[in-house]
Amino acid sequence: MNNIVNIKNYKKEMFFKDQDYSSKLCRIRDEIEDELQIKSLLEKDQLAVSLAAGRYAAMNLERILGQDDAIKFFKDCINTSKNY
Repeated sequence: MNNIVNIKNYKKEMFFKDQDYSSKLCRIRDEIEDELQIKSLLEKDQLAVSLAAGRYAAMNLERILGQDDAIKFFKDCINTSKNY
């Protein structure tokens, strides 16, 4: 997925210490998505890989951003994927 959800909607001030943070987020996102795609192909199980990645993301985002912002982020991700 080459699209990005606007992370500024979810920022907590402590995470945005430099101007280049959005570039870092895009780079990491792209690398992780490539690794997840490779793992899905190797395991022949896109569902299992997606569930594992989603669980990891949900647990950490809830802790870091709070439940409301985490849920909003996931909804925005779903809406972004529907548009592309």
